[in-house]
Amino acid sequence: MAVDQATKKLYNERIGAHKLEISEHEKELSAYKKAMMSNKKLKPFFHLGNVAEQLQIVRLQMEMNEISEQMMQVKNNSFLDNARKNMYKIFADLDAVVKGDVDEPIDFNRDELDKITPFTPKQRLNVYRHIRRAVEKLVQSYGANTKWIWSFPELYAKSANLGKNLIDFREVQSKRDPREEFFYDRKELVKLVIDDLLDASNRYRDKYEISTKATGDLIMAIKLLEGLRRAAVVVKDDAMAAKAKTGIESYKARIEAEKEEKKQPAKK
Repeated sequence: MAVDQATKKLYNERIGAHKLEISEHEKELSAYKKAMMSNKKLKPFFHLGNVAEQLQIVRLQMEMNEISEQMMQVKNNSFLDNARKNMYKIFADLDAVVKGDVDEPIDFNRDELDKITPFTPKQRLNVYRHIRRAVEKLVQSYGANTKWIWSFPELYAKSANLGKNLIDFREVQSKRDPREEFFYDRKELVKLVIDDLLDASNRYRDKYEISTKATGDLIMAIKLLEGLRRAAVVVKDDAMAAKAKTGIESYKARIEAEKEEKKQPAKK
């Protein structure tokens, strides 16, 4: 359907306003980059500042696609692709703060966690909520018929795993009294992360079964369940820990069976 000139003009104005807003956030990113070089002690907090600014940019880029769909009757994949690239920048900044390792023991990043003690459990919960919301909205915006569909498990996995690595599980263990400050924020963050690790693992399993048949995808599903199991053990969620253990054993058995199957032709 043809779009009239008045609509095009309004569309360009709205997109232009969003681009100006994005440029303001980019100025903040540049300021944080300069500040990192002069103050190493505060570097983790500048990375967290980057995360906040990039989340705003991602939001604006997804809004730009919505404006395109509403006014021009067409999805603008370039806006979404830029948002997707910026999600990976967010993950990189969080990796710099708490490390993004997947298959490490709980508390492996103690040094990093100690450096961001002033970043409260409530603030960690809020940033994690925004990240998971951004991932979900980005996936929905692309729709089912996108070339990126099998890259989405990675977005969910990175989000959930970095959420796990943001949690100070030593603090979760020691502060079990509901009267403690941030008790419910810690509890909610742990619950969200555990649920999201399970969801991300299932997405990698689906990717393996429906698309790739690549052992690496099943291995990633296992690693995510390992992280989930460790977190569940710390918070004494016995049912979830048992569920994760069953999944790990099942996926490992599938990998072994696949190895044996590949050996058969050689024997013949």
